[in-house]
Parts: sequence; structure tokens; C-alpha cells
Amino acid sequence: MIDDVIIGGATVDRAQSIEAPSRTPVIPLFSGPVDALLLAAEWSFRQVYWRNSRLRGWIKRAKSKKAPAAQFADRQALMEHLQAIGVTPGSLVMAHTSVSGLSLTADDSLTGKAANSMEVAQDLVSLLTAMVGETGTLVMPTHPIYKARSGSTAATVHPTPPIYNPLTTPCGVGLANELFWRQSGTLRSRFPHNTLAARGPLATELLHDNLNESKSLAHGVLSGYYRFCQRNGLLISVGVPLASCFTLIHAAEESRDQQWPVKDFFEERDYVVRQQGIDQTVTIRKTRVEFMMFSLCIRKLRRDLVRAGILHEGRVGTVRVDWARSGEIFQFITQRNRTSTYPYFGTSLVPRKELSDGSCNR
Repeated sequence: MIDDVIIGGATVDRAQSIEAPSRTPVIPLFSGPVDALLLAAEWSFRQVYWRNSRLRGWIKRAKSKKAPAAQFADRQALMEHLQAIGVTPGSLVMAHTSVSGLSLTADDSLTGKAANSMEVAQDLVSLLTAMVGETGTLVMPTHPIYKARSGSTAATVHPTPPIYNPLTTPCGVGLANELFWRQSGTLRSRFPHNTLAARGPLATELLHDNLNESKSLAHGVLSGYYRFCQRNGLLISVGVPLASCFTLIHAAEESRDQQWPVKDFFEERDYVVRQQGIDQTVTIRKTRVEFMMFSLCIRKLRRDLVRAGILHEGRVGTVRVDWARSGEIFQFITQRNRTSTYPYFGTSLVPRKELSDGSCNR
């Protein structure tokens, strides 16, 4: 078995019991004809987008030219809102963050010059850490950034196995997340894909044995994501819509593993995990990127979760703050995909050849 929790260069090996979340009511697949039309539009756009490199390039260039919108919130108001939704001492919280254009003010002013991103990121990490306290556990995604042979960063296209060092490999999911995993006392999993970091009493339980010789899945039953769902941890986003960073949803299909009805849905990938100067080649399994490109309909899932009262979206000042209970998300999806591939649609039409410039890493 491969030890898979890193703290200050040392490995930790401890497992604890996991509690089951409460059940969530099932709702119809479509709320009406408009919902069905919106799904058809979303699915059709995915087919066009991923088959048209010029369109992708144009959209990416347009987005890169657009400056992030300024977001302002009173720090005290943000703290009170987070407390109200469950970020309290002793709680288990997974936070997705973005500090681009974000400012936490000392008063109720919602205008002004955006603060330094590094300072905001440090402040946000400190705030969340203090709010869960020593008896709580804070979790953040720290998906590694890998470099392709050409020197460009790419998450899915690698001519040789990417090298992952849990003590040095940077993450690509936010400055606050990067600062968080580098803090003393924070554990970072040795699993090299969609990696989690955690700090608190439940950190080792979540990250223990994520990586082993069984070719485990990134979000399967041995993953921190699945264990987080089983404890019904609180999932939040600050500065970014939660629906745009829904990595946790993959625990629903990957926990089914061999019972998942789509052939070749999962693929094997080799990585090199480097620790204390020793390289070890490991094989993991992950969802094939083509299915996330062509058939994963996130907007449909978001509408369903909002309609079911599971996903809560809002703002503090002008800062986007969303939240949901992970166990409710997990139960909602698994109840639907027992007889389907929800929230993947049209899986039989998905091409089995990965696009050369694919970079989907949800």
C-alpha cells in the first residue's frame, strides 16, 4: 500500500469511521418543456464548441481580454454570512475560492480600488481557518499544474507521465488554495489528479490511502471527495460560482466504478510521484476527458440542484458566495443515475478520441 498523506515531508497513516449523509428527495428529470429545451441547447453547444478549434480560440481570447469584475464585501458581513450557513468551530468545510478582483473592506463600502490579490488570499485563508477553529477541518482543492513537453501547461495531454511532487507542485485552482496547502500543518494528498489538501482533525481520515496499488479513481470510494460527501461536509465558494468548480460531483459516478453503465468511461493514466528525491510511477484511473467535454451538462445539474433547494447561490456585498451540503449533492445525483448516466447526456455519441488541445480538468 502506498502512504498518501504529506505533512512537512512526513507521511501519516490513520483512518477513522465515516458517517452516511441524509437522503434527498427525487424530483422529475425535467421541470417542464423549457428545462428540456435548455438541456438540448447546452448539449448542442458542447458538440459545436469542442469540435471547432477556431470557436474555442475565439472564446478564449475574448475571455482573456475581459478584466475580472471587481467584488467588494465587508469582512465582518462575510464572516457573519459564513457563520449562518455553517462555517463554525468544529465544522467540516471544503472551500473553492477566487480572489481576482476581490476586496474585503473594513466597512460597508462596496466600491473602491481592488485590493492586492496576495493580501486578500492570505486574509481569506486566515478567516476560514479561524472560523472552523482547531476542532474543525478545512479542505481545499489543489489540482496540480503540469507542463507538457512543449512547455505549455496542460492538464490532460502528456507525452510522458507528469511528475507530481506534493511538496512543490503548484496548484491551478486559485491563489488562496495555493497559499493554504503550503501552510505548515496542512496535509496534501499524494494522489496526483484533482488533489485535495486539508487541515484539521479529519484531514488524515479524508486523505488516507487515496493512492494505492488498486488503480483507484480520483473521486472514487477511497478519495477525499467521497469521504467528504459521506460526512455531509459543507461545500462553499467565495468569489466564484460554485457550479463552475463542481469537482465533487464526480464522486457520484466514480463511487459506482464497475457498475457505471458506460463502457470505457474511465481510463488509466500513469504519473510519477516524487517524494524526498525518490520517483515512483503510479497508475490511477479517471473519467475520460471526452465525456466531460461532450456530455457533462453542468448547467442542467445546477438548475436541478437550485430547484431542489440543495444549491444556494447569493452574494455578500457584491462578492459571490454559494453553498451546498455535499451529502445532499451526492445523494441527489446517485438517486438519478441509478437508471441513467445523469448528469452526462448522449454518452453513446461521445467520440472516443481525445482532442489534441483538450484541457478539461473539472
